Amino acid sequence: MHISSHTDLPGFIAEGNRRADALAVPVEMAPLPNIFGQAKISHQLFHQNAPGLIRQFHLTWEQARAIVSMCPSCQQHSLPALSAGANPRGWNSCEVWQTDVTRIMSFGRQRYVHVSVDTFSGAVYASAHTGEKSGDAMKHLIQAFSFLSIPKSIKTDNGPTYTSRKFRSFLQQWGVEHKTGIPYSPTGQAIVERTHQNLKRVLSQQHQSLKLETPQIQLSKDLFTLNFLNCTFENLNPPTVRHFRENCQLQLEAKPPVMIKDPATRETEGPHDLITWGRGYACVSTPSGPKWVPAK
Repeated sequence: MHISSHTDLPGFIAEGNRRADALAVPVEMAPLPNIFGQAKISHQLFHQNAPGLIRQFHLTWEQARAIVSMCPSCQQHSLPALSAGANPRGWNSCEVWQTDVTRIMSFGRQRYVHVSVDTFSGAVYASAHTGEKSGDAMKHLIQAFSFLSIPKSIKTDNGPTYTSRKFRSFLQQWGVEHKTGIPYSPTGQAIVERTHQNLKRVLSQQHQSLKLETPQIQLSKDLFTLNFLNCTFENLNPPTVRHFRENCQLQLEAKPPVMIKDPATRETEGPHDLITWGRGYACVSTPSGPKWVPAK
């Protein structure tokens, strides 16, 4: 129980309140560790890569490399090389995805992990299922669409999961073109195969803190690390930033000129170029700069 007014009144409740405040003071005044210390703590939690540490904490290359090299889990689970194969990439996000299924035996009944990756941005979505049939693949893709938007085309292998009439009809309903490669060939699906390895590597690195969680919770933390924290030295923006910044579906195609009514003078002005708008507001470009106006 906590007293809203801190007084010197007698009684066990007031005394307990004073003791609680005394114990809380050291916690409130405890200083945060320095930036290097914060980066180490973050890496212990997420195991993001060195470029991700540099971007997030503004470390030097030597500092970031030292944190990763001192992490036993990261040294134990290194990423092997994989042949690139024939892997056409999209020029923008949501142009070409690769989709496949991998198995993570520690997930038990939900060991079939369906994975989709955008070949331009590297943004990835994964979900745990009890099977690898067409119905499971369709459930996964609906979730992936809600997370990454709808792609123009999806490339899969030529296995039975993706060649059924039911699956083809599903993609037609969503307006997605379906491309297939050689059945069970890892080189034709090298981008998603490498994503499988990345998922499993990060899961292994984070296993100690997540071993009691459900498969989807484990995947969620894994996806957060891959999509929001990890990046490369060539592009320090993480995959999610690249994905939504270059998504043509989310960009306003036209900025039509509009007339507005000044809230102060009640006079009509314009036409002005529309910058953005939403429920109850709009923003237009005026000679003096952007101007926000209410709907009424």
